[in-house]
Amino acid sequence: MYTLMVYHEGESYRMQVGKRAEKLIHEMMIELGFKVFHFGYEYIFPQLADRSNLLQGQAGQLIRSIPDFLIVDQKTNRAYLIEVKFRNNAELDENDRSDFPEMHIVLVSPQGISIADNNYIMDNPDNEECFCLLTEIGPFKHKNKDIIMKYVRKAREEFS
Repeated sequence: MYTLMVYHEGESYRMQVGKRAEKLIHEMMIELGFKVFHFGYEYIFPQLADRSNLLQGQAGQLIRSIPDFLIVDQKTNRAYLIEVKFRNNAELDENDRSDFPEMHIVLVSPQGISIADNNYIMDNPDNEECFCLLTEIGPFKHKNKDIIMKYVRKAREEFS
């Protein structure tokens, strides 16, 4: 499957693909029964989301590290913070790590979708095996596996 990419002025390929990955994960979370709220600084402070003029200093770094989504399990009312990353090689870059507490990183790649607990990544920065299937940890652990696999297949089709 080939997807026509339309680039908006000022947006890189990585930003475009990242937005597509976020949209895919957003749709999956809704179908799994979560309330989903955009939480990233691009949505909270859109006037600050200028990649060519990034915020500087500790406050700027903290604001830029705000996760993409706040999701709430409608059955338990438990909230989770989710950061979505797209990587062709299914590996995080060194600068992808965040000090934001209680966050999960959902990694979308041509190989599929996986998840890691950010605290685990921070405590084990050299462990390349920190990502696992969505059904193994965090907010997706007890969710419908058929829905999750549907989106894993969609990721493989869209990004391969």
